[in-house]
Amino acid sequence: QAIGIDSSREMLAIARVNLEEAHIRNAQVRHGEIYALPFPDGFADFVTIHQVLHFLEDPARALAEAARILEPGGRLLIVDFAPHELDELRTEHAHRRLGIAAEHMAQWLARAGLALAQHDVLPPPWRKEGKGLTVSLWLATAPAAAAQTPLRMDAAP
Repeated sequence: QAIGIDSSREMLAIARVNLEEAHIRNAQVRHGEIYALPFPDGFADFVTIHQVLHFLEDPARALAEAARILEPGGRLLIVDFAPHELDELRTEHAHRRLGIAAEHMAQWLARAGLALAQHDVLPPPWRKEGKGLTVSLWLATAPAAAAQTPLRMDAAP
């Protein structure tokens, strides 16, 4: 089962149409804010943040919120642009950041209490005009639950 969150009602409407047309019944989308997700602590075993962080004022805060809703041992997959110099994306598409540097992501994940498990880079496909964006994928994990020592009923107090 999957639940998508977006703050844009227009994007939610598009997503609902796409889910309906694809006959996907085990996924839904809801209105929400990335800095205050509408889920309790430890709700999810897997969270994806796809092409969102470059729009945000405070990506570290969004990662901390994702970490909050991960269950112990849960995983977070982040997909976003690697650093680039296409400054026109700021004005044309409201990008706040020109990609995410690997060292920034590592710092943000550590502050959120997550461990970076893997980082991969996907170069852009070849194009005649020579433009394209490299995409980075980061996989992080939440700490596993602390092992509990079982109580012994036969032990003396």
